[in-house]
Amino acid sequence: MDSFEANKIFGAILGTVFVLFGGSLLAEGLFHSEAPETPGYEIVAADPSEAPAGGQEAAQEDPPIAALLQTASVDAGADVFKKCGACHSGEKGGPNKVGPHLWDVVDRPIASVSDFSYSPAMAEFSEGGSVNWDYDHLYHFLKDPKGYIPGTKMGFAGIKSPEDRGALIAYLHSLSDNPAPLPEAPAEDAAAAGEGEQAAEVTNPATTTKMGEGGEETQAPAAAGSAPQAPPVESSDATTEAQMSAEGVQGEQPAPPAAASQDGAGTKPPAAEQEQPASGAAEPAAPAGEQAAAAGAAAPAEGGATEVAIAGDPAAGEKVFNKCKACHAVGEGARNKIGPELNGIVGEAIASVEGYTFSAPLQSYAAEHPTWTVEELHAWLADPKALVPGTKMSFPGLKNPKDIDDVIAYLATFDETGATKGQ
Repeated sequence: MDSFEANKIFGAILGTVFVLFGGSLLAEGLFHSEAPETPGYEIVAADPSEAPAGGQEAAQEDPPIAALLQTASVDAGADVFKKCGACHSGEKGGPNKVGPHLWDVVDRPIASVSDFSYSPAMAEFSEGGSVNWDYDHLYHFLKDPKGYIPGTKMGFAGIKSPEDRGALIAYLHSLSDNPAPLPEAPAEDAAAAGEGEQAAEVTNPATTTKMGEGGEETQAPAAAGSAPQAPPVESSDATTEAQMSAEGVQGEQPAPPAAASQDGAGTKPPAAEQEQPASGAAEPAAPAGEQAAAAGAAAPAEGGATEVAIAGDPAAGEKVFNKCKACHAVGEGARNKIGPELNGIVGEAIASVEGYTFSAPLQSYAAEHPTWTVEELHAWLADPKALVPGTKMSFPGLKNPKDIDDVIAYLATFDETGATKGQ
């Protein structure tokens, strides 16, 4: 090839380059647009290196589930559960749907429903069934299922409101014949419930206690013939959380005629309170604090028996009762929840609330101790499981005798209909 032919080839290549380059400059001049100073929207991606493995990060700004469950409403949770009804059933013996049934789901091993096919991600998260659906797992999973367990088949976007999640978990907790114990409230929350007052705690589910909507449990006094309630052990308010099991909320239906009436600082217990348990022992002495009861104290009851004055401050008892609201209701319109409603509990027959199923141990106890007298309530609220071994009530008990007196005084202000006495 001579130099002339080579020059033509190189010239053609250079010409092509110039055309392409010139075309790009022309196109940029025609179609170029400046970037806006402020973008219409900005997508910020989380830095994967900052997220915990498995995406199981708990939102720091959300209140702890233990605190939310102290005041969570089961009825409100039932409304939230309507969002879940298309994919899950909640009734006992209910079928699996798009998702597994949720009866007895609280504290159930994860991915353990035998006839449901779980995603590999959920099966791996369960670690062979050794991890349970405890309150924290439910709380964070329900907020962001796919963020908490990446790869889950659950397509639900999640419930962002902590209060709605707390209410839903309270409702799920009620879907069981033997509900798991509720978590203890954080110490700071228990202290806030009433400064200077120790949160009421019931150690023994053995005795039935009715919780009103205030959330406090009332304790049943020790069985007739037994010594006054077990000696209280000081404990932090944190331990007085709504840890009542289904039966912890149980209380007797008040004896119709003898409902206790409260007047100022003191209240009159119903005549039923004066009945002695069928143990043949003498009527138990009123708790130490009762002797300081204000006006409205002891008055002869029908049949010549002497009524025991109810010591305690109803206003303070209402604050203590806040610990019981997750399981019990009191007042007008109160209904059975995890435990029975507590209207008219003082002087009511033990294990007799209509529409509520009591444990066999409590029913046996009621055969010998028929009435929720002040003494019975005091013993029950101090240590339910010690008073009635085998009771469903899991609340540990109230260690401060004053809290017990206050709660009983508060419950005594309600008659069987939920109306406040004396109004």
